[in-house]
Amino acid sequence: MEQFKALIIDDEHFAQQGLKKLIEHRFLNLFYQIDCVESVKAGVESISVEQPDIIFLDIHMPDQYGFRLFDYFDEMSAEVVFTTAHSDYILEAINQWGCLGYLMKPVMLKDLDLIIDRFIKKRKLPALQPPVFQIEKEEADLPCLDLRAELKNDHHILFISTVNEIIVLKIEDIIYCQADDSYCNVYTREKMFTFSKSLKEIEKLIDRLDFFRVNRSFLVNMQFAKKYDKRNNVLLLAIEGSANDIVIPVTQLGAKLMMNVSS
Repeated sequence: MEQFKALIIDDEHFAQQGLKKLIEHRFLNLFYQIDCVESVKAGVESISVEQPDIIFLDIHMPDQYGFRLFDYFDEMSAEVVFTTAHSDYILEAINQWGCLGYLMKPVMLKDLDLIIDRFIKKRKLPALQPPVFQIEKEEADLPCLDLRAELKNDHHILFISTVNEIIVLKIEDIIYCQADDSYCNVYTREKMFTFSKSLKEIEKLIDRLDFFRVNRSFLVNMQFAKKYDKRNNVLLLAIEGSANDIVIPVTQLGAKLMMNVSS
């Protein structure tokens, strides 16, 4: 099997390293080199020297938007995949700049599979059958267990399975989790996810001291805590950019535990 070079341009360290690990473990022998840089300028330098075959390009970066990469080259020989958390840029990425495809953050494995399959077909290579990336059946796939532990410990990233896909979450973006019968709703800065896991299972996956069980139904990221209202027994969570606080009910036991932690 022919092997290729890849380049990931993303200013968020966790995002670039997470994507790199996914590609490495998902497509073991397809890429012999995957470089990561944090800006368009560094990307231009890396492309000039390394001549990658495929580029995963973040659109929204502080120094320059990813689209500006094309200003530095008369012709782009590498395939370009845009990565973004903002769907607003998708039409521009496709219509104006052209690309192999785009990946929405958090990156789903089914979407990554589709992009790599498209890349392989353009290179006229035999169809690739990537290894099954199972998180729930850990005993059947130990490399995946190692990957999950490595990303969680080193980069604070969680893999949580749903029926059709695996969601990749940055732990610090989780605001709170709420039990919903046998399901659990996980609220992040961007959106809400529903998982067929109990709150206890999600709490075990997160396993962080700054996440606090304030009652049977709520697990709260205390990094977002604004204040505890003793009179009404509620915890107020403040979200940057939002005018309204999130109100979480707190039991007497939860209040006592909070008092013990804060004292």
